[in-house]
Amino acid sequence: MFGSLGLFESRSRGNSFNMANGSFTFRGSSFNFGGGSTEGRPTLIEIEQQRKAMEDESKKRDQLKQDVIEVATFLHQVRRASLDINMHENAASIRKPQPVKKLDGHTRRTMSGTVYPSPSPFEENSNVGICMLLPPDLPQGAVTIDLEQFFLRCPIDSYVTCVRWGDNTRGVPRKKKGQPEAKNKARSANKFDHCCFVSMSLPGGFDHVSVKVFKTGRLQTAGCRDGAMSLTACKVVASCVSRIVNDGIGSPLLQGEGNPNWLHKLCIDAPTNVRLEKESILGVFDLGFREKGFTVDMEELRLLLSHPDNSSRVCKVHVPKADIKQKVNRFQGLGVYVNKDCLTDASNNVFVNIFPTGKCTVTAASSLQQAEEVARVIGDLIIDLFVQCRKRASEDEITNGGNAKRTRRR
Repeated sequence: MFGSLGLFESRSRGNSFNMANGSFTFRGSSFNFGGGSTEGRPTLIEIEQQRKAMEDESKKRDQLKQDVIEVATFLHQVRRASLDINMHENAASIRKPQPVKKLDGHTRRTMSGTVYPSPSPFEENSNVGICMLLPPDLPQGAVTIDLEQFFLRCPIDSYVTCVRWGDNTRGVPRKKKGQPEAKNKARSANKFDHCCFVSMSLPGGFDHVSVKVFKTGRLQTAGCRDGAMSLTACKVVASCVSRIVNDGIGSPLLQGEGNPNWLHKLCIDAPTNVRLEKESILGVFDLGFREKGFTVDMEELRLLLSHPDNSSRVCKVHVPKADIKQKVNRFQGLGVYVNKDCLTDASNNVFVNIFPTGKCTVTAASSLQQAEEVARVIGDLIIDLFVQCRKRASEDEITNGGNAKRTRRR
């Protein structure tokens, strides 16, 4: 009934159990609970070893994750501390300017006893006008002016003092007061062939008004005070055109397809057809810094104007570079491009120069109304920044005073 040592056999049923290696056979299937494997299956010892290895790997991953979280937290704290330092150092450029509401019958004040500067109204100093000599329903380029004929036949009278075309001059050109004479100045003969320069004197002491006459019939003025004077200067040129066709010379002044009588009539009707189509306004206004005795830090003003909160009114701030002669600092102003979106019916941004004295110059405004609106926008913006700076100074004084009291109490 018993066989070899450690072996129990049941011959009748075909089952066997080996005590030595922990294996047994049951109905033709072999099982192993010892050190060896049967038919490629892992043993209990191997399973236990794999379980321990997986637990060790999981512990390592958890430890690595904890280390990464600690490093990330440390870096976040360093970044926050760095931002706090930068915000403290650049408070002028980071703190949002707060406008102060203006009440009827009251004067806006930065704090008790301190009033802000009062900007002056815009004053127009110069006007560049664009006029058209030919009728508005005439296609551009259909009829052109013979500039050579206009130069040769333009009358010189009490208004027109000089006519220039290319390197040729008729009449006596007037020089501006204090203008030095040009010596050995070579000028290209065809430099100004694209237009004629008509110099004239207008009533009121305006002796240096000029009009460029282009072959398309476009007229461009310079040296005029306002739009009305630009239109007056262009009417003088239109009068010259109507007088040229009646001077008895057969050469036509206008060139183009059509009846010569029709071209002749266009010249006769020039004083009626001339019109001001566009103008560029140049002028000044004052923010009142000098009047109130204020000293302005232009670098801090640049930071405040460049603040993103002012982007609705200022789209760009330009700082001019000093030339070789190192101009005096008071002439080194800031160039501010006023955002067209904050202006009424503006197609372009308007450039304004702001100087340390508070004087501002507006260039290339399309109308007097737009220039006045630009002056109001800049005036309100500068005052808002001025008020905000004074408020911060007042808050700092209160804070420093409280710290001093607590220090004395200790």
